[in-house]
Amino acid sequence: MTLTASEIDKVAREIRDYYRQESATVQIQKIKLNFYERAREAIESLDEMARSNISPERIDMYRKVMDKRDIIEKNLRNFLLKRYEKILRDSLFEIGSSIMDRLTSQEKVFIMDMHNRMSLYIDGLIQVKNIPQKEEIEPVGEIVNLVPEHEKTEPGKEMAVDTDPMRLVSVTAEYLPVATSIGDFYLHKNDILYIPVKAAELITEKKYARYVEILKK
Repeated sequence: MTLTASEIDKVAREIRDYYRQESATVQIQKIKLNFYERAREAIESLDEMARSNISPERIDMYRKVMDKRDIIEKNLRNFLLKRYEKILRDSLFEIGSSIMDRLTSQEKVFIMDMHNRMSLYIDGLIQVKNIPQKEEIEPVGEIVNLVPEHEKTEPGKEMAVDTDPMRLVSVTAEYLPVATSIGDFYLHKNDILYIPVKAAELITEKKYARYVEILKK
């Protein structure tokens, strides 16, 4: 999507404002969920404007467009360095909803990935554990697909069905944040539940969960 000059200026102001907010506070600040997409659109729109002004007659306009692009990119990089410094710091500890609620979808994936990596690395420094990848259990009670609270529907209304294949896992880490195609969840040690395959692959690879095979009678 190509943005207009006024839309580009609005994005540029947002980047400056967000940078000032992040620089003035210790905690991560909440930003628009589509902020990164709009920032990329602004840069891409300026690139398009520059390409349309490559000629001797329009060289002054070309330079103005590229100067604006350079300023936006510089400010965006400064903002990202300040913001991701905080995200990396917070990834070292338990990640609660107060932090997750302030992040974009890209940042949620990043902070969870770094949290899992660092937790695994720190565990490796302390002691080496050989955790089996699979276990077999007898079914106890009813094991149901994980459905976030906000996706539960009222009686008489149809519920959207997630089409991603699901895998049954047993969680081995305490307070593990996981992003899935049906929502963000905070799992606890010994939880047994179905989650989408991609999320299951991530947490089992990091040894924060095991695949579970139910014995057939």
